[in-house]
Order: sequence, then structure tokens, then C-alpha cells
Amino acid sequence: MDHDELVSTFGQTVGIEKARSLIQQTLAELDISPAESYSSHEVADICETIGHRTDGYLEIVATEIQAREKAHRRFDTLVEEIPDPVVTVSFDGSVPTVTGLNPAFEATFGYGTEVIGRSLPELIAPEDADSEPVDVWFRSDTDGGVEVDRLTAERERRTFIFQPVIVSGFDGEIEGYGVYTDITDRKRRERRLTRQNEQLERFVSVVSHDLRNPLTVAQGNAELARSSLSDSDAAEHLEEVISAQDRMESLIDDLLALASQGRIVDDPGPVRLTNVVSKSWHYVETADARLVEEFSGDVTIEADGDRLCQLFENLFRNAIEHGRADDPVTGEPTVTVRVGWDEGVLFVEDDGPGVSADEREEVFGHGYTTSQEGTGFGLAIVDAIADAHGWTIDLVDGRVGGARFVIHGVSVVRVS
Repeated sequence: MDHDELVSTFGQTVGIEKARSLIQQTLAELDISPAESYSSHEVADICETIGHRTDGYLEIVATEIQAREKAHRRFDTLVEEIPDPVVTVSFDGSVPTVTGLNPAFEATFGYGTEVIGRSLPELIAPEDADSEPVDVWFRSDTDGGVEVDRLTAERERRTFIFQPVIVSGFDGEIEGYGVYTDITDRKRRERRLTRQNEQLERFVSVVSHDLRNPLTVAQGNAELARSSLSDSDAAEHLEEVISAQDRMESLIDDLLALASQGRIVDDPGPVRLTNVVSKSWHYVETADARLVEEFSGDVTIEADGDRLCQLFENLFRNAIEHGRADDPVTGEPTVTVRVGWDEGVLFVEDDGPGVSADEREEVFGHGYTTSQEGTGFGLAIVDAIADAHGWTIDLVDGRVGGARFVIHGVSVVRVS
């Protein structure tokens, strides 16, 4: 605390001259040399001595200064420990001038105590700032902070959420505390995701129109040619053409699904697990397969409901298509599929033949399939949906030898 500030504070009660004399006597008694400013501990000793020697308003003022200094020390300690950069400023006219900074500010911006007394805008504000840097300190619409670009000592441009705190000092002067939360990496990710989504949109447009339209024309003409031919050999060749075109149609459908399901889920909502599992099972041709739910009916997770439904559909379809041996009566493969929630981990498991250990890294790849009818994109779509949610998915052995798909990182809203 400054000497003049200490005199001024006591002087509001007894007058400046008497306050100056009182403090000089106290300094001599405590063997403290007069200085421009005093440490918090010295101020505490001065106020405690004055408080003991006097009564009335002087005692009240001394007690108040002690309390303020104690609070100031606690606040300074807190600022030092805050992981975000913090700078304290005074306002010389309309210019925020640096009066202090915490270690995080020095680490992020590259400035230390040598900049105390300098203009903060001259240090960190870019020339193309949207508004005068002082404006953001006194704006009334900064609840939650305002996004700003600032420069480091190395002139690296970074993006922050700036939160100003304005307080009044002992002498009525305005002080500012500015907290800078670095969001540069997050903004870069957002821009990268925007570009990726734009690329996906262009990809979807090309596949859905530029490829599908000529394919449809080719399919139509092949059908007409087959119906008008009497030559059985030519008709057989056309049949193979139509079959290949049908497979191309399936590939296009799966490619479009893969592109759309890979978009990042940035606004998940609460999804009741039993509802989405039942809905997904209903959409799949299950034949004689059996579904078992091994979780409470109240389990609710955060997800994009439609895409989670697609994930379950593909896992269910995969389990059924690669089921156990054919049923002796119906001739259809049979399988039991279990969906469970186990200590924060979501899993889908079947009792089919499973997947060998050396193939597990490949099953999520594009085009991987063991079926002549499949396109090989089903599990790649599952992996894309999981990744879009920020989840990870692993394939391990099931309890009875089948495949168990384990999904980690799912955020739960409620479990009972």
C-alpha cells in the first residue's frame, strides 16, 4: 500500500496533517523506515498499532484497512494460482496501464514485470482490433466474456475469451482485472471441422447427383434392353450388368451414410437407451434373432438420437448377417444380441462365431466384409458415428465366443 494512500485514508477522519504525523510516529515506534509503499505485513502492523493507541473512528478505519489488506492478500494469492492469464490495470485517462500480472499471463503472452507501467493495448492489441481495447473493459454486455484476438510478445495472434472485472481502490481510483481464457486451439478445431463439413457436403452432392443420376439412366436402359431381347446369352449378360448396377447403388447409399454420419455431434441431447435400442431393432430384419437388454430402463445418455439409432441398426444387422449356424427348421441363421450398460461402458454383444484377433483391426475399415452381399461399410459407419460423438469403440471376445463391441466415453445423464 502506498504511503500517500495510507495517509489519505486516515486523513479522511482526522485530516491529512494529523494523519501524516500519526503515521510518522507509528513508523518510528515500529522501527519501519518511511517509504513510498509498504508491504501488507507492514500495513497490518501500522494499523494494529494505531488501533490499539486510539479509539473511535481511527480505530474503525485501522480495522477496516487491515481487513481490506487481508482480503487483498487472499485475492492476490488466488490470482497467482489461476491457470488463465490475468493482468491488473489502472486507467491513465482512457488507457489501461499494466500494474501487475500473474505467472500464466507471462507464460502465455511472454511479458513479465518489466512491462508494469506500460500501455496494455500497445503490448497485446492488434492494429485491426474491432473496437478500442479500453471499450471491452467497461462494456455492459460482457457477461460470460467477449471473444477477442490478442498478440503475444512474439506477435503470434491468439484468440481469447476476455472477462473484465472493475473495482474501486482505497482512494476511489478505478482498477481493472482482466482474465484471458485461451480458446485458440478450440477455434482452430472449429474452423477445421467447418472445412471438413463443407468438403463432406460437396462429396455428398457429387455422389448423390453426379454419380447416381447417370447410374439411374444406365439401370433403366439395361432393364429395357433385357426385356426386349430374345437372345438368352445377351439377356444373361445384361442380368450381370443390372446386378453390378444394383451393387453400385448400395455402395452409393452406404457412402452417403458414411459421409453424413461422420459429421461432428456438437449438440447432443438426452436419449433414453431402451427407446433407441427398441426402435433400432424394429428397423432391422431380425428373422429369428433375439434381443436381450441388460440395462435399467431409466438409463439415459447424451447423444444424437438418430445417429445412435443408425449405430445400433448396423451393429444388429452385422450380428444377424454373421449369426450362428442355420436353424434346422427355418434354415435361417439364429443369434442372440445383447445390449448392456456396464459401469459407464455401453456394449453390443452377440453369440455368433465372433471375429478372429488378427482381423479385429480391419473390421472398421472401409470396404471390409466377409459377405458377398455386403458393401463393407456397415462397421465403418458405426466407427464414424462413435467418433462423431467423441466416443471410441473396440471389438473384443463375447462371453460365449461371439463378438462384443464396447463403446467408451459415453456421457450418462441418468442411471437408476
